[in-house]
Amino acid sequence: MNSFLKKRLIRYIFFSILILSIFLRFNQLGNNPPSLDWDEASLGYNAYALLKTGADEYGNKFPMSIRSFDDYKPPLYAYLIVSSIAFYGLNEFGVRFPSAILGVVAVILTYFFAKELFKSIDQKETIALCSSFFMAISPWHLQFSRAAFEGNVGLTFFLLGMLLFLKGLKKPYFLLLSGISYVLSMYSYHSFRLIVPSVLLASSMIFYQALWQKKFYSCITFLSMIVLSVPIFLSIFSVSGTGARLSMVTIFSPAETLHASINRLRLDQKRGNTIGELFHNRRVTYFLAIAKGYLDHYNPDFLFLHGDGGKQHHAVDTGMLYLFELPFIIVGFVFLFQKFDRRILFFTTYFFLSPIASAISTGTPHPVRAIAMIPAFHILTALGVVMSYYLLYRIGRFFKLGIVFFVSTLFIFNFLYYLHQYYVHTPIEYGYFWQYGNKEAVYFALESEKKYNKIIMTYGYDQPYIYYLFYGKIDPLWYQNHWNYNGNGKLDRFKRIIGKYEFRPIQYGVDSRIPKTLLIGTPEEIPKNRKIIKEILFPDGRTAYRISSSL
Repeated sequence: MNSFLKKRLIRYIFFSILILSIFLRFNQLGNNPPSLDWDEASLGYNAYALLKTGADEYGNKFPMSIRSFDDYKPPLYAYLIVSSIAFYGLNEFGVRFPSAILGVVAVILTYFFAKELFKSIDQKETIALCSSFFMAISPWHLQFSRAAFEGNVGLTFFLLGMLLFLKGLKKPYFLLLSGISYVLSMYSYHSFRLIVPSVLLASSMIFYQALWQKKFYSCITFLSMIVLSVPIFLSIFSVSGTGARLSMVTIFSPAETLHASINRLRLDQKRGNTIGELFHNRRVTYFLAIAKGYLDHYNPDFLFLHGDGGKQHHAVDTGMLYLFELPFIIVGFVFLFQKFDRRILFFTTYFFLSPIASAISTGTPHPVRAIAMIPAFHILTALGVVMSYYLLYRIGRFFKLGIVFFVSTLFIFNFLYYLHQYYVHTPIEYGYFWQYGNKEAVYFALESEKKYNKIIMTYGYDQPYIYYLFYGKIDPLWYQNHWNYNGNGKLDRFKRIIGKYEFRPIQYGVDSRIPKTLLIGTPEEIPKNRKIIKEILFPDGRTAYRISSSL
């Protein structure tokens, strides 16, 4: 093919993939997922507070972690939302816009990253285009690009960091930009605070000769990353920030991980079985827990069939990847080891290091904490597809057409099945898990508040107060001066008081006797045979809230 025509074709295909990725990430973005979950609402309101006051909801000026529900979120996503909220307003689309647009950027970066990885292979352009295409339609990536997940932002900056690092091996000024991108990923999501140093250490060993030849830029990059990461390192050892988050999710929490082994050790000691001290000591227990957590992320059921237990992490009855990708991932791996070089070693190392942060946490497999794996799987799929296509030249034409037809049919069915599940069934069946109903309940309360002296909203679905702040667009400056009703700076786990609003469990027998009070509770808290003003239903028809009053 003429070189000019070939370049034009590549350009058309690339822009077609780009348009597809934009459509899949922005179509119905404000309505599907069917509701903001409480983390999204928290990020949105804190961004609104930063926009209006330069401080978070608690009055902390330009924070390096967002206190939120005392889970101390990384700050970058909240800062990114500031501009979209300023432009689109405090709403679902404004909160999710940065994640969606950076999801599109990740598709573009996947193309250039794959092209850089396989630059010594003749089919690099085809592999790169296929990689970006599979990234564009990825169930795993779409799930986290269409909601305000900090991990998705971290993935984009991490991918940019790896791409710039590879480019920096030839043009050293890219190394500094790579370092900045890596640091931004660490400010985006906790997992990258372990993944980035691990990948950096491995890549320094793989490319030590090239980096030594560019030692000035290498040293400047390293020192810059250290300086920029100081707030992160400090937060790791603090009682808030990363330190607080680690204490919540790490397997190194003795009460969670060591309980069973301690009981077994005590039983062995009672029976005089001294070898039990070898098998049940904490080092063995932690190793087995990490190994299990790590291998969970390669479980075919998780990857291709059902995903994990988190209903917000995947569509109904779908895995994190398409089932048709499985054989091509295997073929891609086989090819990797046939064409082994330093860049492929770098890619392979990155792939196997990606789940380590998730492996040392509870609740594995966890697709958000292991989000760095996504591009690798789709690059492997692309590699497998391209190599399989060339292998088909060796077989008969009829058999070749049969295989192409079968694979194409499987792909189309798999893709359409995912879209059907995501757009039709997931909003209905998983509406509860996206905290559907809070928006409707808060809007009803806001419309009715002038009639009542007090409004009590249940804590039955957790963190209801953030929806009042978000949808009520409560003045951040006012809230910063009134959130500390206890006077000690501490948060009640199941109670918030904001003006006439109380957010706590409802005791209907007592609360219904308080004059001029509106009660918004769960079906378990407000009996059906009482005076019900309104019922709010989940998308599947079950009752989410019952609203009653003492008027």
